[in-house]
Amino acid sequence: MSAERDPGAEGWGALFRGAHGLYTTLVIIGVAVHALQILVIAIIMPTVVADLGGADYYTWPAMLYTIGAIVGAASVGPVWAKVGRRGGLILGGFIFIAGSVGCALAPDMATLNVARTIQGFSGGLINGGAMEMVSGLFTPARRKRVLALTQGVWMTAQLSGPIVGGAFAEIGWWRGSFWVMLPIVAPLMILAWYRIPPAHGRAAEGRASQGVPILRLAMLSAGVFCIGLAGPLHDTGLRILLIVGAIALVGLTLRFDKAANNRLYPSGLLSMTSPVGPALWIFFLVGMVQTTVMLFVPLLLQVVHGVTPLYVSFVSIVISFGWTAATFMVSGHSGRREDRALAAGPILMVFGLGGMTLATVYPALWPLTFAALILGAGVGLHHVLLVARTMGHAVAGEERITAAALPSVRAIGTAFGAALAGMLSIMAGLGDATDPAAVGPAIVVVYGINLAPVLLAVALMIWLVRPARA
Repeated sequence: MSAERDPGAEGWGALFRGAHGLYTTLVIIGVAVHALQILVIAIIMPTVVADLGGADYYTWPAMLYTIGAIVGAASVGPVWAKVGRRGGLILGGFIFIAGSVGCALAPDMATLNVARTIQGFSGGLINGGAMEMVSGLFTPARRKRVLALTQGVWMTAQLSGPIVGGAFAEIGWWRGSFWVMLPIVAPLMILAWYRIPPAHGRAAEGRASQGVPILRLAMLSAGVFCIGLAGPLHDTGLRILLIVGAIALVGLTLRFDKAANNRLYPSGLLSMTSPVGPALWIFFLVGMVQTTVMLFVPLLLQVVHGVTPLYVSFVSIVISFGWTAATFMVSGHSGRREDRALAAGPILMVFGLGGMTLATVYPALWPLTFAALILGAGVGLHHVLLVARTMGHAVAGEERITAAALPSVRAIGTAFGAALAGMLSIMAGLGDATDPAAVGPAIVVVYGINLAPVLLAVALMIWLVRPARA
């Protein structure tokens, strides 16, 4: 790769020529599979709860999916070291199909949650593998374009996922949104089987023998799960104990990981002097906020505003349109233009989330939709540039774990966001999620508190791009 000519002037078509065409296609499908199942669940959850019950566990299918995705993304290195890219993608596809079938057949909320965890593991394995391919198989100039292209995939998923999910919710057959995933994941497995050599991407024997760090993954998952368990409880003391336990478990995981030979996360994860550390914290914080917004917008619109699931998908599309338009606008930026776009992204998110909170206090659809557009644009301005910069600053020899850490850390933020939002909504009086007088104020509390992590992301981004560092 290092001898390859810089393709910055080759155009978008270069991504689909030669061997890179196969890798670009696999990246697109891998991101699409993961994105659809993140986006569909938020649209169908009101219908799922109406059918299966379990309003106290409203955020759990999203939370458990992301816990599984954390483990899956963190397992990319050791799994691919043993079975290679082809085996890793096919294995992820088989597990994803099993999880999707389990979701589609779930007779109750408990079964759905178990199946979503399995589905999340495979989604993380596939999506983390896609990010590893972006980092390991594309030059820096092509990398930004591939990442921008993956955002286009998210936009397509935003268009199709909520519409499909909304259509299934509209007819009362939410299970169809899981059955429809089977023909989507199949091409990923077929392409991998026929076009990728068996040993492609396999690590040296010494590295392959290190195995999956089961203890650290279990501790990390347990930490996130503690936050989720705190939600349905009504004892304040137990809630505090579980939150403290969650922080301790995640902290111990990171401490053990730092001393391990087969690390899950790159050097400088918690360091403010490394460009990787602040960037990963920003991914975590933005993941928290974004999942909170996406989880509660459908509930807000359907219960408080009384709109149909199909209109809910329109607001989701608006968020993604803002994200995608901003992404393509800045995908070619570098130098000080890149720094300015990075700094502006979280600031726009503050205005977007603040506007959505105000529109929840004073219910009005158009102000809410406009604020959602601003929020999405804020994510789009910084996300791809930050991913590319973080990959470019990976320590030599840590390129794979740095690439896989990006979706993993974001998934941790997503899981914490879903768990924390569930706890806050219950504490704020969400009830059975059917009374507009209870749902509206609960969502105001959840959105208002989430302004804090966005403001912290602003501070971290300013620190990251400050002139002294440049």
